[in-house]
Amino acid sequence: MKFSRKLALAVLPIAAILAGCASSASKDVATETAAQQEQTQQAASFEVYAASDKVVKGYRPLKVSEQTTIYVAQQPLFTRDQLTNIESVQDDKGRIFVRAILNPTASKALAAVKNRGFVTVVGSQVVSLNSARDGENFLFLVGDQQTAQTIVTAVKGQPVQPPLK
Repeated sequence: MKFSRKLALAVLPIAAILAGCASSASKDVATETAAQQEQTQQAASFEVYAASDKVVKGYRPLKVSEQTTIYVAQQPLFTRDQLTNIESVQDDKGRIFVRAILNPTASKALAAVKNRGFVTVVGSQVVSLNSARDGENFLFLVGDQQTAQTIVTAVKGQPVQPPLK
């Protein structure tokens, strides 16, 4: 199943619906101050869902435009906890992807999905509807290198620069 880039852009505003019950707990000021002193950011959630442009029993409908509805699995195929690494890559045509290197459990879950597309969610944002298997790993298309690096950094929870005083 292939979704157009235009469709991918239409999905971004409805990412919260897809993310379901995912929400970030609010922190009090003391907790935020302690987190800033550690100078690291908390890793963003990462989830990949099976999806289809046709009705699938057990999938929930998600209207992405006036004319288009996709159907998304209730539970993710795999999450951040099942990644062994994540990195940005570029193919020979200059397209930029993020490669999620999966543990064996996630790899098996991905291989078990037949005739479906995928929806990739980072934090509560849909970041891609264009994705594919890469051997035992998972690739998803992003717009540019900066976007890819932002996603990789967010999912890894990389150290951040201290605020300027």
